[in-house]
Amino acid sequence: MKEKIKKIMPYWLYNALKYNPVRLSKKQKKWEADNSGFFDSSFNPGSGLFLLNTPTHKNLGDLAIAEAEIYLLNREFPDKKIFEVSAISYNIGSIAALKKIIPEGDVILFHGGGYIGSDWPHEEEAFRRVVLSFPKNRIILLPQSIFYSDDKGGRAALKRSIRDLSHHKDLHFFARETISYDLMKRSYPNAKVYLSPDIVLSMDYNAPETDRKGVLLCLRADREKLLDESDAVYIEKFCSQYGKIEYTDTFAPEEQPEPVKASERLYLVNSKLEQFNRSALVVTDRLHGMVFAALTGTPCVALSNHNHKVKGTAQWITGLGYVRYIDDINELPEAVNAVLAHGPGNFDNNEFNKHFEILTKLINTEA
Repeated sequence: MKEKIKKIMPYWLYNALKYNPVRLSKKQKKWEADNSGFFDSSFNPGSGLFLLNTPTHKNLGDLAIAEAEIYLLNREFPDKKIFEVSAISYNIGSIAALKKIIPEGDVILFHGGGYIGSDWPHEEEAFRRVVLSFPKNRIILLPQSIFYSDDKGGRAALKRSIRDLSHHKDLHFFARETISYDLMKRSYPNAKVYLSPDIVLSMDYNAPETDRKGVLLCLRADREKLLDESDAVYIEKFCSQYGKIEYTDTFAPEEQPEPVKASERLYLVNSKLEQFNRSALVVTDRLHGMVFAALTGTPCVALSNHNHKVKGTAQWITGLGYVRYIDDINELPEAVNAVLAHGPGNFDNNEFNKHFEILTKLINTEA
């Protein structure tokens, strides 16, 4: 119902109702009650790093990004406490509440992924509101893809984004592929834009030796899919000659309750990585299906989704030899034969960590 109302109601009117002072005050008080640990007497503002909007949903790609972000921050800043604030996009009161505990001048980190743009408006709106709410803080958007559809809604969303993000004096974007990098540079000339891999590629995963068997098909079924039903049938039929077919997706099991707790993330991600590590071949159109294959050294053929993020991210890892990206499904036989001929590989995250040195300097306010 809410989405239908948003479609017919002018954007300014919807926001005026959503962010009216009475409603916002109630939301803020509820968030403060639910997160009282941030407001107790032991909390020392300025003593740590704030990582905002980490996920509580069951998308394992996003959960892996959060784990990689925490891993990198703990590795590079062992003396700082990480204050993780999850899912602020679904509790608008949290942003107003956070203004009480984040001092001017502190660095704010915003969770990475692929949600800036018109596909996931809740997440994009949360980032814009943080930028508007903290004009005197350095704000760093961790590695991100950006995509605005070429239609009326997408163009309006990009216009709002440019309006809200163009005036901040200390805003830093990390783009995880060149198409997003170019769009960020064009759209936000006042921001600093950097190119880096998806942050999951910085994780230190030691894939155990295993007897690899079968073919793992990890194909989208959501709004970002590009393959149709006949493509999926063709992929299954062709790949069946290489072993038993197993279907999966980059989501936690159905029995996993939501919201997902931060303490549950690593177990869920590792369980999925183990599944990839047991497979002889992966075919996927999911960005983190491809990344999980790379981490586990699993031969993989990746296809595109409806935007550029799989293709763009593939440019970082196709040099591994056991991962191949294709634009056309007719290239599948050649690509499968090539990655199987290469065989399983060994993933070295050190090749990717060097791309995050500038991030460390920015957090230290050295850049």
